[in-house]
Amino acid sequence: MTAAEAMAILQSDPEWVRKAKERETRRKIIEAQLKAEERPILEELAAVGCKVDFISVLVNSSTSYPEAVPVLCKHLPLPYDPKIREAIARALTVREARGVAGGVILAELQRSPEQSPPALRWALANALTVTADPSLTEEIKKLLLDERFMDVHERLKLALKKSQKTVSPRAKP
Repeated sequence: MTAAEAMAILQSDPEWVRKAKERETRRKIIEAQLKAEERPILEELAAVGCKVDFISVLVNSSTSYPEAVPVLCKHLPLPYDPKIREAIARALTVREARGVAGGVILAELQRSPEQSPPALRWALANALTVTADPSLTEEIKKLLLDERFMDVHERLKLALKKSQKTVSPRAKP
């Protein structure tokens, strides 16, 4: 059976069609809520010359956006939906944030309860692999010894390794 044939069978089932419409409606409602919640961040980003429709656009951008880093750092600790906070963390996973965002990211990971969505915790720990500098070495070591951070242990090990080799861009002559 091909995928098209399987889809045709599903689409002939009224119950499946009804549930699919409900899922799509819920998805659109959530998307609209997230877009509204993200609006203040997008407005501040636009004010510094970084015009995007969604924070997640920055994640896959090949364009450098150092002007956005302070705005993203400001908003990361705020009580946004975890999906928005994850997008901010991912957008901060850039060289331009090294030596600038690491402390904010580390603080967010430290305060993130174990019940935080795994994707958010991973995004925060992963961001440290790029943004951590030598000033964060001891704090990262503490997290590595804390069982509450076992889910992101591999990312933290890499962040520690890179932080010990990293020189902040501000420290360069």
